[in-house]
Amino acid sequence: MLKSYFTIAFRTLWRHKAFSLINILGLAVGMTAFFLIFQYVRFETSYDRFHSKADRIYRVVPDVITPTETDHSTGRSTTPVAINLAKDFPEVEAAVRLGTDDYLVRRGDNRFQEHHVIQADSTLFKIFDFPLVEGDKNTALTAPMSVVLSQSAAKRYFGQTDPLGKQLLLTGGALTATVTGVMKDIPANSQITADFLVSLSSNKLIYGQPTYDSEWTNHNYFTYILLKPHTDPKALQAKFPAWMEMHNGRLMKELQMHDSLILEPLLDVYLRSNRDGFERGSIGNVYIFSIIGVFVLILACVNFVNLTTARSAERAKEVGIRK
Repeated sequence: MLKSYFTIAFRTLWRHKAFSLINILGLAVGMTAFFLIFQYVRFETSYDRFHSKADRIYRVVPDVITPTETDHSTGRSTTPVAINLAKDFPEVEAAVRLGTDDYLVRRGDNRFQEHHVIQADSTLFKIFDFPLVEGDKNTALTAPMSVVLSQSAAKRYFGQTDPLGKQLLLTGGALTATVTGVMKDIPANSQITADFLVSLSSNKLIYGQPTYDSEWTNHNYFTYILLKPHTDPKALQAKFPAWMEMHNGRLMKELQMHDSLILEPLLDVYLRSNRDGFERGSIGNVYIFSIIGVFVLILACVNFVNLTTARSAERAKEVGIRK
């Protein structure tokens, strides 16, 4: 009996080639479009969720307020914010500053212009899950001129040779950096992407300038903090105005400019933040594509049902014979 069903189905499809092609192709295209859009939406909404502490990580951003306007666009806070947040608030488990740059890197005859360079404090690996395959995560970014490479960058410069302890020449050869760690390649669904991590303490040597650790007016770095479990971020944020006044009140009055600090959840930064950052998506696009995907699938199903129903009269004779 089952074989008979397959035989009849094949004969029906073959007898009505154009109809079958339109019906099946329409449903297949609709389902394919839906699943492709589904994959896009799932990828966009998965950003930074691989971090085990993602629900406790926040980016500290300022609203820069002047007598004439309030700037909501910057995602970079001033240099001392991270240092003092970790020191003054017991709710903050760790804080890290991240800066972006690009270097001309040389090893022997190999020269590469590295565009994905991040300068970071040694606390980076306490907050984010960027696993090291070589090196100690607690000390890898502590000393000046320390470099952590991604596995791809390590292979690019050193091939199959163990890079740990080896040296690279930065800024065209003016400075020597030591490889202190190798990390797994950062996943594609991470807003923070880098092949090179350079210790932030290297800045004084690289740029010949102080680190600005006590200057509250230079918005140089992205600041991320890890809150202790069960900490209320809104309650912590409410303490920031008085804290800023304590550290920087006199200068803010002189300049007639002050920062109102805000905590952005890490999982909201990629899709929902309008401030500058490492990489940015759009929650609006996610909603639009989701609606389009559902609409296309419904349209394909309705079209399939309508076309099939339209031929039901032709099959009435076959049904009668079967009965």
